[in-house]
Amino acid sequence: MKHFLNSFRYAMSGILFSAKYERNMRIHMVITLYVLYFTKFYDFTRVEIILLILTCISAITLEMVNTSIEVVIDKVSPHYHTLAKIGKDVAAGAVLIATIGAVVIGIILFWDIAVFTEIWNYFSGSVSSSLILAASLIASFLFINLGKRRKRHVAKKIENEE
Repeated sequence: MKHFLNSFRYAMSGILFSAKYERNMRIHMVITLYVLYFTKFYDFTRVEIILLILTCISAITLEMVNTSIEVVIDKVSPHYHTLAKIGKDVAAGAVLIATIGAVVIGIILFWDIAVFTEIWNYFSGSVSSSLILAASLIASFLFINLGKRRKRHVAKKIENEE
């Protein structure tokens, strides 16, 4: 049972590492939260909600896979190598394809001028709603841009502790 519980702790550690050191991961997380929030203005079916959730999860998951590939490549090939670059580029390309797919799905599901007008009226018609939206946008900007950026430094520190 201890090993089973440890697997959850290790997984959470990986999620937190990605969120802390990967700006793109933080972008995916923030966009996911906004996507899920704005679904309240739409009459999506369960299948459409599931599609949105799976789409967001796939982009986040691939970002984490990309991060793990980058970390492993940095470990085994600390100096520039063409094959290391190809490995990183392919992993990043997988994230890009998933993200483009998510944007296309989002446009197809969310593009509705009448709902855009309803959303505008919701936020412009209430000072508290406008302030909450503004505060969330500022918090999102800070979360995305003020994260740690020195992944290699952390990796070397962890390696030296071993």
